[in-house]
Amino acid sequence: MATQPTYYHYHAAFPDGSPCIFSVRTDVAQQAPLQDLPVLCSVVFGYQGDAASGLPNTTDAGKLETLAGQISGYAERNHSGLWVGSLTNSNKRVEFFYTSDADLFHKNNAAYLNSLSELAFPIAGNAEEDEEWLFYRNNLLPSREIQAYERNQGTIDAMKAHGDDFEQLRPIHHYIYFDNLDNAQAYAEAASKIGHYLSDIMQSADHVEAYQVKLTHIGRIHAEKLAKTAAELEELAERFQGQYDDWEALLAQQAGT
Repeated sequence: MATQPTYYHYHAAFPDGSPCIFSVRTDVAQQAPLQDLPVLCSVVFGYQGDAASGLPNTTDAGKLETLAGQISGYAERNHSGLWVGSLTNSNKRVEFFYTSDADLFHKNNAAYLNSLSELAFPIAGNAEEDEEWLFYRNNLLPSREIQAYERNQGTIDAMKAHGDDFEQLRPIHHYIYFDNLDNAQAYAEAASKIGHYLSDIMQSADHVEAYQVKLTHIGRIHAEKLAKTAAELEELAERFQGQYDDWEALLAQQAGT
């Protein structure tokens, strides 16, 4: 059965501070690299964009998405390339594909582009060997920290809307689940060596073989620091076959509210 494509979109910034937008296909991450697709091909679109950020304006964004989707679909239908992600930054959009034959990919892509009555953006292309899919794994897939930051942004926004004093110290609880007690205990011990956590292990209420580890530390609600902590605890959980399930904390009202 074919894998159902899944996609992840996130904002980031380059070291010079310029903003960028990534889109990436994540359902192939566990299988990467696909040995029959050793060549990385790119298709570049230029656009006018916003003068301050270099990102697409509303009109650009709609046209770019339509064109990128059509090119990806055409490549898939003609078995010439697999779309794995895109990068939008500084008035250009780059679509990335892996293929077995760069010439075939660009030939088919050119055939599609030539079929268009009018092309809204300048186009360029490139190809390079990448048998290990290093570009995909190192540059397109979001880090654990980025995923944690974006995953928890809704919680941070809700706390802000309720007048939370983010600078006030309070207990912050992290929850991790395991199928057996040995792994839960080993995880709690390992976590105690990387941070000042109080740990509590509980079996699920319905007595199935599932154990919850609650790690508690005292801290402030800083989105970046919490994302770093969550990424660290999630990575550690995977080493012990556990599932990290994020954090929670009580609201701390600002003075006078």
